[in-house]
Amino acid sequence: MALSRSVSITYYDPFGVYPHVIKDIQSRLPLRNLHWHDPPRPLRSIGLLSVNLHEESLNDDAAPQHQIPGLLDTPYMKIILVKCEDNDTYRASVRQIIREWFSTKVASKRDSTEWLIIYYAPNGSSSSNSALRFKTGVFDKIRADFNTSSKEDRCMLVKASHTTVGTAGPQLNENAEVWNEIMVKIKEGVLDAFGKRVKMYEEEARKLEAKKSIPGWNFATFFVMKEGLALSFENVSLLEDALIQYDELDATFMQLMRENTVTYFQNVGFSPDTTGSLLTRDKDVSIRHEILENSISLFDFRCYLFSRQASLLLMLMSSASSPSMAAMRIANFLIRTRNFTLETSRMLVFYGKNRYLVANWVYGIVREILDATEVQPPVIQGGRTRDVAEGRAEVLLLARSAIELLASRNGWRIGEVSFQDIDFNTDTLGSEEDDELLRRYLNPRLKEILADEISFMNAYMDISDAVKSYYESADRTRSVDKLRAQMAIIKYKEHKYEEAVSLLASLPQIYSSQGWELISTNLFLIYAECLYNLNRKEEYLKIYLQIITNRGSSSIQQFSSICEKVKDVCRDMENEMTFSLSSLFTASVSQQISVSTSNDDSFYITMEIFNPFDVVWTIHAASVRFIEPAGMKHTILFRSTNEVVLSPGRSVVTLRTTHDIPGIYEVDNIECRIGKLLLIQDYSGQRRLENQRSQLYQQPGNLDVTLSTPKRIRLDDPKEVLIQIHTGWNDIESAKVIARSASSGLRLQVSETKASLMQGAETSQFDVEYVAEATPLLELGAANPGSTVCLAVPYRIETDTKELYIRVHVDFKTKSKGFYSLSVLRHVSIGLPLAVNVQDIFKPSSLFSKFSVSCIGPSTPLRIVSGILTGNEQFIVDGGRGTTESYVAFPKQPVTYAYRITQSSEPVRTPARSEPLSLAVRYRRLEDEMRRTLTRIIADKLKGLGMEKYLLLLEHHAQKLFRCDLTSYAFLNKLVLGKYERGQWEVILAQIRLPDREIISNALVGIYNDVSNDPEEVLEPITKELVIPVEVPTVQVLFTVEWRYSFDNESESPESTACLLPTSCTFSDKVFYIGQAIPVTLRLQSSANWACNGDNIFANGSIEFSYEVMASSDTWIISGKRKGHLTISGKTIILPLTILPIRHGNLLLPTVEVRPGQRQHEQVTAEIEYKNNAESVLVLPEVSNLVLAVGE
Repeated sequence: MALSRSVSITYYDPFGVYPHVIKDIQSRLPLRNLHWHDPPRPLRSIGLLSVNLHEESLNDDAAPQHQIPGLLDTPYMKIILVKCEDNDTYRASVRQIIREWFSTKVASKRDSTEWLIIYYAPNGSSSSNSALRFKTGVFDKIRADFNTSSKEDRCMLVKASHTTVGTAGPQLNENAEVWNEIMVKIKEGVLDAFGKRVKMYEEEARKLEAKKSIPGWNFATFFVMKEGLALSFENVSLLEDALIQYDELDATFMQLMRENTVTYFQNVGFSPDTTGSLLTRDKDVSIRHEILENSISLFDFRCYLFSRQASLLLMLMSSASSPSMAAMRIANFLIRTRNFTLETSRMLVFYGKNRYLVANWVYGIVREILDATEVQPPVIQGGRTRDVAEGRAEVLLLARSAIELLASRNGWRIGEVSFQDIDFNTDTLGSEEDDELLRRYLNPRLKEILADEISFMNAYMDISDAVKSYYESADRTRSVDKLRAQMAIIKYKEHKYEEAVSLLASLPQIYSSQGWELISTNLFLIYAECLYNLNRKEEYLKIYLQIITNRGSSSIQQFSSICEKVKDVCRDMENEMTFSLSSLFTASVSQQISVSTSNDDSFYITMEIFNPFDVVWTIHAASVRFIEPAGMKHTILFRSTNEVVLSPGRSVVTLRTTHDIPGIYEVDNIECRIGKLLLIQDYSGQRRLENQRSQLYQQPGNLDVTLSTPKRIRLDDPKEVLIQIHTGWNDIESAKVIARSASSGLRLQVSETKASLMQGAETSQFDVEYVAEATPLLELGAANPGSTVCLAVPYRIETDTKELYIRVHVDFKTKSKGFYSLSVLRHVSIGLPLAVNVQDIFKPSSLFSKFSVSCIGPSTPLRIVSGILTGNEQFIVDGGRGTTESYVAFPKQPVTYAYRITQSSEPVRTPARSEPLSLAVRYRRLEDEMRRTLTRIIADKLKGLGMEKYLLLLEHHAQKLFRCDLTSYAFLNKLVLGKYERGQWEVILAQIRLPDREIISNALVGIYNDVSNDPEEVLEPITKELVIPVEVPTVQVLFTVEWRYSFDNESESPESTACLLPTSCTFSDKVFYIGQAIPVTLRLQSSANWACNGDNIFANGSIEFSYEVMASSDTWIISGKRKGHLTISGKTIILPLTILPIRHGNLLLPTVEVRPGQRQHEQVTAEIEYKNNAESVLVLPEVSNLVLAVGE
């Protein structure tokens, strides 16, 4: 029984009709566009269905009724072709023939089969005319006798005129309509029969599967029924549904095998003759009967089942609708082949079959499958080529494993590590008979490959290259790495070291990163051996270091010898090489940076190194680099001073630096040098925690730099900043100073620097040399310990800023300890914290000046120590009380000083303009006083404990935590520090050595107490003096205006300046009444005492002025000439007036305004001394009686 993708349709032609209709039938085959829907399955569409149309006769042997339906191959449709010309003939013989055909060929079949009667009416017969359409026609008789249902017509009429092929015109359309109707009937019949068969097979299979758990269950019957269902699907071209049935059979079989419930196989089977094709086993009819009879072997059953699956997959591949679908089918087939071959070969070896014969069978299967799936690239171009490549690679590996095993019979082996993909190893050895069978049935291709070792190695490498290429196309990087390793070992065994090295590049690291330490170590050893033979020492060293890194592998032998080789290569290498420190040793750096205990500017850090080897290593140089996490990113390098011997276990290394850059740092990297090998541990790309930071701080004896402004500042002097270099305990031989601006717009004029040296209370000139290099610097000479070099650097500032930031770097050499450096960023406030306002009051013979000193800003109170105005040769200054006493100036509460300035009575030769006076204001900021007191408290406490080295560390942090309570300090003269909180000091305490940490913590508790402020002599160093040049104001004319009261009997000429002055009295001892006329005289006197020297406005004659008496209209009524023009030339003018009060009370006298005339307005300056300023007159209401009423 040959299986084919077609449905069987038979015809019975007892009347010779077929030759008349053959052309019309064949022209409409195969069937097209069939649609089958069987809920719950989705709609299935069959684009093309092949038909096997053949004739049958009544004499054919009928199928036995006892046969299982799955073994039957009955047609899907049966057709009888009938020709009859009259009813009598039909009744006499034709009807009987049709009934006999129906009962014999249709009704007796167990498989569902549809049937159809085609009645042929030849030309000229009575049955072919229109009368046939009536009830008396032959065709109607046939329909009446054989149509079993009114809804289903199984009788079709074909006239002789309908069978003429090539008919044109209307007749053609009629022919097409008739035959289309017939083909529809055939397609419906085929699908209907197919659907019934599917239902029958599924129902039978469900019944059988339900009995699977019953002992003695016959898997063979179930298999034949499921295969019958699969064949039904295959016959109608539903290949995927057919494949699903075989997959379900395979899954059921494997489950039974795992449960060990398969008992019907007589033997395992397996024939050494591999000349037969696996892919043609499904064509063997006898196998299905062997399965039903339980006479098939396990091996033959597995091969038949896979052959059926392979046949369907190949048909699916060839009929795929796109290259991508074809590629997917091929890939699926290849993976199934790999799984089948692996499972079957392992089964055969397990049951004791000769492993060499099995390997021969595996190779034959692989070659057959690869040849069957060999397609041209355009077929799958643009499709899933990766899946195809992966599948071919997997199958090829099976062939390579088979070749490797067969080659081992001749003693040819591939490396020391087996790379076989099939485990052929078993205790069962082949007999001599098996060996003879192998020689007889060995695959012809294998005979060529195994002819000699060279042929074997070439074939092995060719297959490996092909597999590698396929894996690369499939992006299977791990598989590619595995193949590279295998090929590298082969090259190593063949002493082809260059090729082995190129293949091994990066492979050991890859396997190490994946956790395959044993493989990684073996590959490293081979890699190193290749490099050693090639005399590539640096690479050889790197590989050995990798081997040491994988020291956890149990396969490493003579580890100490490897370490010694590493040390030898490090010593003899020409070029430097870097490697990861953490791969060999574990290094950790202490968090505390220690200051020197030998009175020098060195700093120390300790590093702990753990040596995990039983080998002593010598570190020739070690260093730790710290970096600031923010800001300028400064770095400090700590170095070892001697070689370090690392014994097994933990070792502590002390490192030193002479670079002083105070700040908070993090470890940036660690370097250890062993000969030419540089071990590096880099932290730059890692996240660092806050508690891993270290602080480099100075101690009081270190060289230090501070910035300040001059203690005495004159506003008219050039601006300069003082850079003070405190030598501490350093006996400096020479030094270089670089000062850079760190403020925007600041220009330091370093070339104009002036230097002085302060030794105790003595200050002397100090020589400094300016060197104009790319970075200008100052070279200093020797300076003794405890001295201060003061550099006065002029500057210009282009922006409005309150503070200057300057970075100062000092490289210095001491007379005994070597070279050191200091780099600091300092800032100084240049904004004046105070403002001075002046108010001048002119008198004919003196000038009164009131100076108000106020603080700038809402929270910067000042202590004004003194304010002294100094006279000169032209002017004498008399100060009031309190000018030498200190006061606190708060915002909106200035300190005021008043001075009287008189002209010197001695004739002095002076220039046209007088020299300015000098106002010297000495002051301190209260906040500076408080911070100075805080520093003194901490210093005294630490000095008593012998912990002075931590002074600057604690003082710097205390200043950051300090919050100024200015009110308490200003009024109570007490420094209030609040309460000690340890949490605020944890970061700083972590930088202190553990033995000193608790002592310092207890000392801090004692610091937090209220403390009285420091005395004046202690605060004197922070007192500043501001010298302000004060110009003596000038005025060309000073008018003295005075009201005088005159008696009624007095009279005088107002215009006469030569008459006697009238007698008068003051207003304060008089009482006036409302409406009373008060006679007064207005005296106007002018002088030029406060004019500039040589500025005499009367030199050219008199000057015109205007005056006006100003009074409120509801207070005074003025009688007389209240305003007018006057011409004065330095003489007194008297004007009589009468004033009348119109309200009672203490009334201020009217005011007088005097101003130059219009022509002299912009040329003459004038001031008025108003003698009656703030003088009042008592005015009472005019009453004669006063009545007081007292209530009862």
